[in-house]
Amino acid sequence: MPAEEPEEKPRLPLAMEVFLKKPAERRYEIHIHLTNISQQPVTVDVHELPWVPPNDSKWLEAVRMDGPNSPVEQSSFRGKFGSRTIRLLPGESIQNSMALNPRLPSLLEDIEKFGVQLHWDCPPPSLRFVCQTDSPHTLTIPKKDPGEPDVYSINKQSCRQLEHSLGLVKNFQHEDVLFVVTTEAVLTDLAQAQALLYQVDDYVRECKPIWTNSWAVSFFTDKKFAGFISDLENQRYFERGLWQQANIGQYSSQIRTLFRFPWIKKKSDSVYLSVFRPTNNKHAQ
Repeated sequence: MPAEEPEEKPRLPLAMEVFLKKPAERRYEIHIHLTNISQQPVTVDVHELPWVPPNDSKWLEAVRMDGPNSPVEQSSFRGKFGSRTIRLLPGESIQNSMALNPRLPSLLEDIEKFGVQLHWDCPPPSLRFVCQTDSPHTLTIPKKDPGEPDVYSINKQSCRQLEHSLGLVKNFQHEDVLFVVTTEAVLTDLAQAQALLYQVDDYVRECKPIWTNSWAVSFFTDKKFAGFISDLENQRYFERGLWQQANIGQYSSQIRTLFRFPWIKKKSDSVYLSVFRPTNNKHAQ
């Protein structure tokens, strides 16, 4: 008797939407949203997400618009992700982006000469998700597209006020990373920590509209040390044990986890905290 085929896992009630974005001149990204459309919480493993390798190279097709059989060669990327699950409440979404320029090395040339069309099956056979009702599954970049960056209306005065009240020290436009000064007492008290994360989320939504809701923030007790550990000055502080003392927490909105006091063995822990608030419009692009 022939071997039985493994039973296909049922699809998760996470509706997938894909948007084309231009964060900078002649830079193209697709932003992917997965929204829980059921009336119950849904748990998804990070390994199943569409932007995580090798999933990212399985579902998206790109073709030149000079004919029906002109696929654009894609580069694949490797990545390692720990075993972690994400719990999404009804209406809650998880989002991330995929940069197209490094993924499609000939992208700009193909756009200039032919135009490029992005396509995915709906629902994608290689993924466990469903499609958002009436959401397109084809995106087109026309021939000779100038690649002008997306323009957003941002209230700069309001953003400066948010930065001040938040204790924001640094942010990186294309890194989706923030550095915030706070106290140990705030991170120790979960209610205060949650309130601070809501503030960060409000800032990202109002002042960083090109970002998805996949961002990270590091918390420091002193702005002098705020920044990446790879920075030359911070490397010196790290060697002296100073950077570790000041870096009291890290949060990833992607995995909804706050890592507290990561450099103090007896105090370090991780707490699952989501910034989702049902009254927010999670479908805002």
